[in-house]
Amino acid sequence: MEFSEAGYAIGSDEWDDNIPDNWDDSIPDKWDNNILDTFKFADYDFTATYQMEEEKFPAHIIRKEDMKLKDVVKEHVLPFLPAKSLMKFRAVSKEWDKWIGGPLLTYQQSFLCQSLSGYFYQDTKMGWDPRFISLDHSASGVPNPALHFLPEKVKILSSCNGLLLCQGWEKYYVCNPATQDWKMLPLPQYYHGAEPAVVLAFEPSLRNIEVYYHVICAFPLLGQPIIGFEIYSSESNSWKCSSAYCTELENPSLVGGGLYMKGVVYYETTSNEVLAFAVKDELPAIISLPTMLVGRHGSLTQMEGELCYITAYNETGNVFLIDIYQGMEMSLKRSVSVNLGPNRSYTQECEVLPCVNSDAVVICVGSFIYLYHPREQKVERTMTSSGAIGYGRKFLPYINSLVTLH
Repeated sequence: MEFSEAGYAIGSDEWDDNIPDNWDDSIPDKWDNNILDTFKFADYDFTATYQMEEEKFPAHIIRKEDMKLKDVVKEHVLPFLPAKSLMKFRAVSKEWDKWIGGPLLTYQQSFLCQSLSGYFYQDTKMGWDPRFISLDHSASGVPNPALHFLPEKVKILSSCNGLLLCQGWEKYYVCNPATQDWKMLPLPQYYHGAEPAVVLAFEPSLRNIEVYYHVICAFPLLGQPIIGFEIYSSESNSWKCSSAYCTELENPSLVGGGLYMKGVVYYETTSNEVLAFAVKDELPAIISLPTMLVGRHGSLTQMEGELCYITAYNETGNVFLIDIYQGMEMSLKRSVSVNLGPNRSYTQECEVLPCVNSDAVVICVGSFIYLYHPREQKVERTMTSSGAIGYGRKFLPYINSLVTLH
């Protein structure tokens, strides 16, 4: 199965809505009220049985036996689709256009569509603009992968559930690349450095209607082997310095960004340890990583809902050895040799990429990204067009979401 790099084929850098301009003139005024009623009952349980007289049944509720296929798709399929697919479906009808553009579907889709859509990547050492690799070009994508809708040139620091955290000359920005919605954050109280260890923490759920998120920066205190934490909250639109500190790291040097999952931020360090920080309770902890052999590279990732550390090594030709460590103890759960063609007589450096909400191990080899599914023992491949692996090149997993920033 082949994938291709994102970039829309449906017309320049804009969503291709194909909605006639004169639709509003041909629709009765009362039609909008019906749409509002539809919003109220999008989550209605149509499996319930009603024993009511025909004339007494509420007119604004569609009974199960009266539902048409388009109603089923609109209310029970669309929320699971990625943003690019939804933008295409706005051209189906005026009704679908308003439904997809409405706040209820946006809210539902933000926590129901959780599949990995692709990767943002950029080479900050070369000064490249961000680019996007879609794992399904027809379904997932963004209209402006270089993020030129932001007020300045940026580098992407973190990605979480459809939102990106970016850094300009001085400012941080949080944006949704699918909708080109963005927000500039106030300046932090502390200096975070040129390569800050910051992570965006956003968890869409039924309870998070307001789309609150946090930005957590872990930084070493000047001249001391201590890590402090500064936290931005979108609810208060302000930064605060946590009272928690970490003093147990062998080497308080953090490696770039990190990973957020299930309320905890994880940072890799240069001392073969992971710094964990529980966002709500503001509690730090240390996780020891397995000792790596020279030439093997690993990455923190989320696999089947669990925190994992995955390493890959090109044993010979096109055969790669993959080791999967899992849990807080980081014990070895699986070791497997995988054939990642094409055949060659030499070995290549490889890089394990972080992954979210997937059962796949994602490996970058040269100009290709391979997705290996251990259960099915299946391999998929896509081109990166990004050249050789090297310092400064960063891949960030992305979910194609319509989540709205406030």
